[in-house]
Amino acid sequence: MSSIHIDHKQGIYTGRKELYENELACYWYQYFPNFSNQKIALLGFASDQGVNRNQGRIGAKYAPQIIKSALAKLPISLRLQKLYSGKLDTLIGDAGEIICLDNDHIVSGLLEDAQHRYSEKVASLIKQEKFVIGLGGGHEIAWGSFLGLYQGLTVFKKHEQRIGIINIDAHLDLRQSPDATSGTPFRQIAEYLGARLQSFNYFCIGISQFSNTAALFERAGKLGVNIISDDDCCRLEWSKIETQILSFIEPLDSLYLTIDLDCLQSGIMPAVSAVAAKGLSLDFVERCILTIIKTGKVRLIDIAEYNPHYDIDGKGEKVVARMLAGIIEQQLQQFM
Repeated sequence: MSSIHIDHKQGIYTGRKELYENELACYWYQYFPNFSNQKIALLGFASDQGVNRNQGRIGAKYAPQIIKSALAKLPISLRLQKLYSGKLDTLIGDAGEIICLDNDHIVSGLLEDAQHRYSEKVASLIKQEKFVIGLGGGHEIAWGSFLGLYQGLTVFKKHEQRIGIINIDAHLDLRQSPDATSGTPFRQIAEYLGARLQSFNYFCIGISQFSNTAALFERAGKLGVNIISDDDCCRLEWSKIETQILSFIEPLDSLYLTIDLDCLQSGIMPAVSAVAAKGLSLDFVERCILTIIKTGKVRLIDIAEYNPHYDIDGKGEKVVARMLAGIIEQQLQQFM
């Protein structure tokens, strides 16, 4: 067996007990059941086979449960409690995770099987009109995420809609390779769409010229990829960045947002396979996420590359949990 699906583990959802506060002092761990019919499904993809194939530092496959556990310890905001009074248990459910059983070895076919299984789960959730948040694992999650979204939309006859991809990342991930890796997913998507005579709408935010070869930039140019460099993210006025993001989104019907945590400054996020020499601030990334979600077009978000092996005092874990909580809160406000 090359991959398995495991259900939600209630044991990872623990947190502080507020013995002397009122009912507003509640945390996510108190409202985190197995996924049934909640508005948002959290789905893990426990794989770093793609990172290993891409000559990176493995360890990201242990991330999904750690991220869920970190989120569980965060308090639920007053705003959400007011919006969903008496309905907190209808908000979010744990759909488990797909685990790539590679035993830290590079094995042909294992990643592809895990990606296929993950994409089937994503497609099933999309067909139920659920909002999916994927938790990697390496950035090889992106191929499974997109494939699941694309196939899930077919039930609504929306597969011919214009689907856009926004990748907040230091890397283009358009590498040529005979096998799938964490560096190939968007080339795979481009080829998949090209074979179906559909447009490849890909926008990258935070790309570093020192983290991508000239061959990758040339390929991006040929594919019509929109790029905002890490330098521009740090130097341009926010209004100019926002205009570029919204101009890309405007003609699209559905969005897939993917966040590779190596986009962040290494002082904020040390726990990745390839730490950033420059990187983006957490505030900038959060502003991007907020702007994108507010368009109402996002159907799927994933977060990739958190590697607990290289975390320092749980710093990276807390950053991911905060980012995830912000995504959940903003998306739940979109539902109202």
